[in-house]
Amino acid sequence: MIKCISFDFDRTLAHVTPATHDLIPRLLALKGIIVTKEELMQGSLEVLQNLPDNLKHQRNIFGTLSKEERIQFIKEYNKIRVDMLEIQNSCHDIEELKTWLVNQIFIIQKKILYNDVVETIKQLNQKKIKQYVLSGNHSDGIIELLEQNNIINFFEEIITVDKFNPQKIDNYKILLEHSKLQPSEILHVGDELKTDGIGARNYNLNVLIIRREEELVFSEDLDQRFNTISKLTELFNYI
Repeated sequence: MIKCISFDFDRTLAHVTPATHDLIPRLLALKGIIVTKEELMQGSLEVLQNLPDNLKHQRNIFGTLSKEERIQFIKEYNKIRVDMLEIQNSCHDIEELKTWLVNQIFIIQKKILYNDVVETIKQLNQKKIKQYVLSGNHSDGIIELLEQNNIINFFEEIITVDKFNPQKIDNYKILLEHSKLQPSEILHVGDELKTDGIGARNYNLNVLIIRREEELVFSEDLDQRFNTISKLTELFNYI
């Protein structure tokens, strides 16, 4: 019987909106430049797979970086995505256009909870199921967003890489210690196969992989090792 659920945060409970592959075509259209959403989506996957070593390292330790370092990473990462487009247009200074585009992305995008999160968290609380966040991101933004939505008090603890072990997969041990439950009594829900799937399974936890329809899929579970859901409310079928 499931007595506890731990949630990954990004792309499980929260997301950045508008999505970059939707936003960049809209911004470029204002300048008379046409780039399709499909080009952006494919380009984003290629960029992620070919990040420079310094950014790859920062991405791997993103949750342990200071706020200033995280902001700098986001801007540099978006610049690479913009450079990838190889924009050519005689009406604009291309470098000036790219700088404008990166700044607009940073200004416009914000992180919000998915629209199925608040009610799901409240229902789980009514069922007396313990709830944790177990994330590779930094605790400050997570706590702020949960507080804004008045659900922070429904969580036993926010387990993050800046507060506990710097590697997310090592924090399943923290979850077990703090919840005082058996692995068979805990369900972890997340979107990433390595850290949310294999990482949790290594500690014998139950696992659900969430694949929200609006999000890019960076890695497929070709062996179908894990049960998969497309929205958070479907987890009730597994408790």
